[in-house]
Amino acid sequence: MDNCESEEIVEAANIAISNLLPTKSRSLYDIAYNRFKKWCAEKNVQVYSENVLLAYFSENAKNYKSSTLWAQYSMSEIDRFLSSADDKEFLMIKVGLILGIAGACRTDELVNLSVDDIEDVGSSLIVKIPNTKTNIPRIFVVTDVGNMLELF
Repeated sequence: MDNCESEEIVEAANIAISNLLPTKSRSLYDIAYNRFKKWCAEKNVQVYSENVLLAYFSENAKNYKSSTLWAQYSMSEIDRFLSSADDKEFLMIKVGLILGIAGACRTDELVNLSVDDIEDVGSSLIVKIPNTKTNIPRIFVVTDVGNMLELF
């Protein structure tokens, strides 16, 4: 505690810090932070700097690559999958893929999605995501690009 800070201020700051991370993903942040601290200990890092972070991320890039489909596949590959994969076997995956990309949805948002959250208005779908990481519900629209709505 700094000499000019009261215990009340320090406690309020600690509460604010503990509430900075979303509850849903706190454990993932903790794992990533502990991995970084372990790496720093192995490298005998005493002071954190931009160079330390750059070195860490360059050595550990495989742990931080985006898992989103748009980062791993091109739109032509996605279009090819949507048009050629058998609907009997892959229909749910296709629907999830379309909703995930159109709404930039997280996995848990898709898993928790209900039929009641999707409204068919003819030429498009209105999708409501009630439970989000930020606890702020959001809405997006899926339009009929490439006959995507036919799958729904």
